Amino acid sequence: MQIFWLKLISYLSSWVTWVAVLWGSVVGSFLNVCILRIPAGTFLKHTRSVCPACLSPIPFYLNIPIFSWFMLRGRARCCGAPLSWQYPAVEALTGCLFAVIYWRFPFLIQRGDAWQIEYGNLLRSLHAAIFCSLLVVCAVIDLRLMIIPDVISLPMLALTPAVVFFHPDLNWLSALLGVVIGGGSLYAIAWIYWLIRREVGMGMGDVKLLAAIGGWLGYQSILPTVFYGSLTGALTGIGIMLVSRKLTLRSAIPFGPFLALGAIIHLIIGPYLQELLLSPSGL
Repeated sequence: MQIFWLKLISYLSSWVTWVAVLWGSVVGSFLNVCILRIPAGTFLKHTRSVCPACLSPIPFYLNIPIFSWFMLRGRARCCGAPLSWQYPAVEALTGCLFAVIYWRFPFLIQRGDAWQIEYGNLLRSLHAAIFCSLLVVCAVIDLRLMIIPDVISLPMLALTPAVVFFHPDLNWLSALLGVVIGGGSLYAIAWIYWLIRREVGMGMGDVKLLAAIGGWLGYQSILPTVFYGSLTGALTGIGIMLVSRKLTLRSAIPFGPFLALGAIIHLIIGPYLQELLLSPSGL
């Protein structure tokens, strides 16, 4: 435990960590644009950020990730309309994710007074950053609208060969099996549920998303992703039921955000969790 805290302090005191947080929050601002515009079909309608209420252009000095929302006290300056917590939440989440990704795959190594790039970890970091950013978009859209747009999941599937080509650890067989097992397993579960209950229990968006996750992380990721996603989803559902007393066992809860969370957990801390769970003295 002492080693953990020493490493954490070391990471937090590194300037690279805060550059990653800054860059991640900027990317998060763009992800908010994707989250709002992709479902509405207006992604290319405005070249500048606009107020979601009155569509007035937002000046650059009021478009600073995280800070602008608090400076404006959660209201648009142009028309006074309330601004969703989604904006700073997504920006802060993406900033934190980028920092943790760098901790997981550190690609800048200091040797004396010089800094060197470890190109294998650079590729792993770029892969993880793009992958997690896409999952954030899918998760938030699914939370808001109960859909996972094909315009995100299908291109992820199509780009699987490029991911395999550039990723230093992923191979063609692992990615292909990941797509087949990921999509096939959820499709089978959805089909069996329909045969038993004669109602849709899982959307095809979840099927395509897990297929894409399998393609980008390999077939080894499927079981941990579903396990972590199901566990966090069940705990979240139970927590909501206890607090609100409105949710029932038949209430619809989007599974996409928990699949995304399960994949991110597996990607970033999966090896450590598996070592903890499988070690005889781990628990």
